[in-house]
Amino acid sequence: MVARFLLALLLALAFRAAAETIRFPSATWPPTILQQERMPPMQTIAETASVPITGELYRPAGNGPFPAVVLLPPCGNLAREVQEAEAARYRALGYALFVVDSYGPRGIADGCTGTQAGGSVDLVMDAYGALLHLATLSSIDAERIAIVGYSRGATAVLASVLYDGPERLFDRGFRAAVAYSPACEGAVADLGVPTLIFSAGLDEMNPPRWCRTIMQRRRKLGPEPRLVVYGGANHGFQIDDVPRNFYGYRLTYDEAAARAAWAEVTALLRSAFGR
Repeated sequence: MVARFLLALLLALAFRAAAETIRFPSATWPPTILQQERMPPMQTIAETASVPITGELYRPAGNGPFPAVVLLPPCGNLAREVQEAEAARYRALGYALFVVDSYGPRGIADGCTGTQAGGSVDLVMDAYGALLHLATLSSIDAERIAIVGYSRGATAVLASVLYDGPERLFDRGFRAAVAYSPACEGAVADLGVPTLIFSAGLDEMNPPRWCRTIMQRRRKLGPEPRLVVYGGANHGFQIDDVPRNFYGYRLTYDEAAARAAWAEVTALLRSAFGR
């Protein structure tokens, strides 16, 4: 345990760089005629549709342009230490990491409950807002941007890369996707980009049977996603300081599963980015 902590600390220190806080709008698309007719007087379409949010951008050393990964955290967001450790891993590969905060800028203290509108936030449009903004930066390779999500963020990832889905609304799309412990119930596994889906065998919050079901119901459209189930792992298995109890669910870090999953992620991104 001590050796693992020291290794993670050394890695984070070696690649640590100050994050750049970026404010950007959640993505929008042209409203229908009916929506325009229902707009309140003196209020523009853009003001109604777009919500400004923030993200933390971690770039590798150098001038770029760099491939980038948009990270959608779980509903509770990530602790700063975890966020920086994740950034260090991606930067070590030569990728920028953009961690989206969908809740704080909207005044939502707890995105995990419906009582403060956390469940009503359109994470998919936030993801595309991040994608479209990154594509405008000279240090980012607009053609090589992937998306990764944890828990609720992972569920949004699957919705973001549906085959013939949201990307048809925009002139940009993600190159690859990774979903850690998504709620696959009601989701669709016909996806438009190479996708990794990780599930934990002991996960009671988002049980793996839901993900197995959507894989069986695929219409075989688009690239076949890869579903990996870690039998002895639990929800949050990839986060070292995950809380042991979360709204009545048990969460547990699993080093072996986390390492195996990261190896899969690395291989997917290198294949998608070509580096």
